[in-house]
Amino acid sequence: MKVTLDHNCLIALENNESEAPYIKELIAMHDDKKVAVRVVGIGASERLNGGTYAANFDEFKKRIAAIGLAHVEILKPIGYFDITFWEWCVYGDEQTMQFERKIHEALFPDIDFDYQAFCQNRELDPSNSSKMGQRWRNKKCDVLTIWSHIFYGGDIFVTADIRAFLSETKKPRLIALGAGDILAPPEGVAKVKEILAKHP
Repeated sequence: MKVTLDHNCLIALENNESEAPYIKELIAMHDDKKVAVRVVGIGASERLNGGTYAANFDEFKKRIAAIGLAHVEILKPIGYFDITFWEWCVYGDEQTMQFERKIHEALFPDIDFDYQAFCQNRELDPSNSSKMGQRWRNKKCDVLTIWSHIFYGGDIFVTADIRAFLSETKKPRLIALGAGDILAPPEGVAKVKEILAKHP
């Protein structure tokens, strides 16, 4: 059973938030070889505290190692210039891009899929890293997070981001695209235990 943790789960572990004990329980299940926990490589491209971004992918590896995840698989996202790291991405073809667009439309129907179009429609300078541009990048990271989960055959997507993935309008669309189940950490642990009890 493949369980994917989103970037917010990593933040919950770093800050020891209320979801952290549940996420640690999933990691313990991984260590006991009951499930396969994975994290998404696009997390390396997310904005850090203070508004900065990681300079290289090794920074992300060190970051997840510090919260007990050095031994889990890191899923490679579709490569995007100036967003992803060239050594940790896959090159998208027409099929993967079409599927990514479907995910984008399910999550953010009001946000342009293409960055140039996003800037043009809002009269923004695409070369200027404005707050609006950062907003588009954040949405792209969310899209590539769930894309990675589905593309690499994830069964349960565990997220602490209610607005992006767990809303009543978005969750059913993502499940229809092959996301399996999408659950907050407490429900994720309960679901895994339920499945393991039926299929020990």
